Amino acid sequence: MTIWLIGAGPMAALHAEVLAALAKKPVVIIANSATRAEPLSAKHGMEFLAGGLDKALASLPLPDAAIVALPVDKLAAASRRLVDAGVAKVLIEKPGCLAAEELAPMVQEAEQKNLFVAIAYNRRFFASVIETHDRINAADSILSVNFEFCEDSDRIAALPTPSLIKEKWVLANSSHVIDLAFHLCGAPETLTASVTGSLPWHAVGADFRGMGITQKGANFTYCADWRGPGRWGLEIVLPTERLILRPMEVLSVIPRGSFAPQEVEIDDQIDRDFKPGLYRQMQAFLATEQHPNLVTARQQLDAIQNIYNPISNYTPGI
Repeated sequence: MTIWLIGAGPMAALHAEVLAALAKKPVVIIANSATRAEPLSAKHGMEFLAGGLDKALASLPLPDAAIVALPVDKLAAASRRLVDAGVAKVLIEKPGCLAAEELAPMVQEAEQKNLFVAIAYNRRFFASVIETHDRINAADSILSVNFEFCEDSDRIAALPTPSLIKEKWVLANSSHVIDLAFHLCGAPETLTASVTGSLPWHAVGADFRGMGITQKGANFTYCADWRGPGRWGLEIVLPTERLILRPMEVLSVIPRGSFAPQEVEIDDQIDRDFKPGLYRQMQAFLATEQHPNLVTARQQLDAIQNIYNPISNYTPGI
């Protein structure tokens, strides 16, 4: 198996670390210039090609798999080029696009060609999340779930990130939390969303609240007030215990009859050695069989249209 790593920035470097430890297969780093690609390839003993994806497609044999780790506003176009060329397996950094309209043509073509395209939501592969999933499966039912996707507004305002990405920050970043909540507790069967306020960098909303029922029968509520401080968090109520992911790398549990959260001891060494979730995510992507924790491009397209747009107040087509 030959693997292309598209990009040589910070996220691509994290993927390269995992590939060097895990894949033991030929990896070619594809980048626009050699500035970052050359030292990254030297560090991990990988080949690199400067000149961009079009040059790679024109001059190299197609890879068996590709990982697209580019800035958010570049993900959809590069992934479409790989699907056009017929690459069998493509893993795209989240969220894969900035609008459903960018993703839809690629999803349709990939399905027509029987190609596998997935979106990289690495938090699904945290050791803490895997333990949470196991406890949910062992329970009789999920009673309710509450999640928060608060963001540090001042920090984001100061970032050099292009405004078109900041304007879609719920999809570009907060979707990590939203995806995880519905991955664990079932997709929304009903969803009532309210968005109010605005920020200079996110005009369509600053205070997000909603509720509904998931397909697993769990009542859910969420909130995120970007006007003040806060952090990501997820709490799931089972008949015998409350599961708390806050921060999400750590699972704490409140047993029935108690008020005190107790941190659960889990084997999270892989999440300490690499960026959390990335190692298991890459294992799942490179496996022969499709892993249920991977978000397919079709699932992401549906989620943008039915979950992220309503929650965030984003207008389809923009």
